[in-house]
Amino acid sequence: MKVGTLLLGLSFFISKLLGLLRDTLLASQFGAGTHGVNPLFNLDTYYAAFRVPDLLFNLLSYGILSAAFVPLFVEILKKEGREDAVRFTNQILHTVCLSITIISTLIFVAAPYFMSLFVSGFSPEQVAVTAHLTRIMMLTPLFFTISGISAGVGNATNRYLGIALAPIFYNLGILGGIFFLAPQHGVVGVAWGVTCGAFFNMLVQLPPLIKAGYRYSFPTTFWSVRVKEMVVLSLPRIFSMSVHQISLVIDTIIASTLASGSITVINLAANLESLPTSIIGISVAVVSFGTLSHHAAEGNFDALAQEVKINLRRILMLLIPITAGMLLLRTQIATLVLLRGKFSMATTLLTANTLGIFLSGLMFGGIVFLMARAFNALKNTKTPTIVGIIVVTINVLLSLFFTKVIRLNTYGLALANSCADVINASLMLILLTKRLKTSIFDTKEVLKYVASALVMAVAVYGVTVSVTGTLAQSIIGVVVGVVVYAGMCMVLKSKEVLARLPRAFKEKIGADAAHG
Repeated sequence: MKVGTLLLGLSFFISKLLGLLRDTLLASQFGAGTHGVNPLFNLDTYYAAFRVPDLLFNLLSYGILSAAFVPLFVEILKKEGREDAVRFTNQILHTVCLSITIISTLIFVAAPYFMSLFVSGFSPEQVAVTAHLTRIMMLTPLFFTISGISAGVGNATNRYLGIALAPIFYNLGILGGIFFLAPQHGVVGVAWGVTCGAFFNMLVQLPPLIKAGYRYSFPTTFWSVRVKEMVVLSLPRIFSMSVHQISLVIDTIIASTLASGSITVINLAANLESLPTSIIGISVAVVSFGTLSHHAAEGNFDALAQEVKINLRRILMLLIPITAGMLLLRTQIATLVLLRGKFSMATTLLTANTLGIFLSGLMFGGIVFLMARAFNALKNTKTPTIVGIIVVTINVLLSLFFTKVIRLNTYGLALANSCADVINASLMLILLTKRLKTSIFDTKEVLKYVASALVMAVAVYGVTVSVTGTLAQSIIGVVVGVVVYAGMCMVLKSKEVLARLPRAFKEKIGADAAHG
């Protein structure tokens, strides 16, 4: 599992670096808040169009596949053998792909009418371009569905190379669209890059899928007992698994009624905030899902609880200091990534402050992925659904209150999302602890991380006020932060940090403590 975590962590890191490059190029080439500019060169239209196919995939394909496919595949593989597991995979492939194709076709046809409601604050010209972009990207849910099934098989059989390469190839496709098509065709070129990237994302996962023993065959029956079981298990969970995506859709709808450029700012800030979440939270959750499913299938709930506890500790050990560091360096980060070309200093500062508000929910959002997969492994349907409904409802109400009543604009949307993350993580943690009937949160260790991060924050702040130059502040701040945080964790004898030290060094620390 450690190798898989490292591989996926490295993959997500490279993918996110490519994502930062993507955002840098988009911001530089198109800017934000472009009143009167041709909608083909307005980033708001691209981000708004992107949300529809993305939500479709997350609600149907990702919601179903991540919620129930891996646990059922593992169970069939263990109890009925590889042949039945492959047959089940083909049944799911055809069922989900057929559903996605039908819905995608309907959205393709109705896009001009649907978009006029979705982005009600857009001009007729912007709505027309947004609908056109949506149609171009409606192929992506089908490609991602096939990718998701491939990733599920890889996860269940501990084959992570295809999963690791997929997001890298996806971002390379988008970058190709920005470099070669966008200069002449604007955001239409970017949309074609997204579609090509989704195709490459699918393609790179097929060889590992075949090596895992998969063979394509047209099923004699689609609606088998196992498929029915998976759909029944998945439908209530789709909502809970897609809370973050639904929140982004809510942000897009509301942001379309705010100042021009608001959709771009909220998306760029959310992308920066999601960097550590993807590298740490999602990679740990994805890799641990197979292990959690195996423990659940064997009825070994003590081992499952211990797996959750250890991974929660690992995630928070990294996300707590990252939250503090990014909060202090948010302006430097936004400046280095975004301030060039058509992206102004005023918009950069707006994005940096929006990022700062998003960061208040970072560590909470980062642990939700793991707990959601723990519930999925346990085949629990009711709890995550209720939590998801509560969180999305609160997010909608807070978003409207903060933007329309208090008029905080993009700050209000970020604040609503952060509040929703805190509530989501808190409820999931309380209810998962109750379900497993044992503690899964290591309070003592987490307090060590918080104390270490506070000392680190003082040191990083010292760097920001004593060092000049954005790049120098960023590099020195990160180096000082890492050294101080690691040192404090060693002083406080953090389990996760000490476990990764060489034996001789651990013995030296123990001897010093004994003599102290």
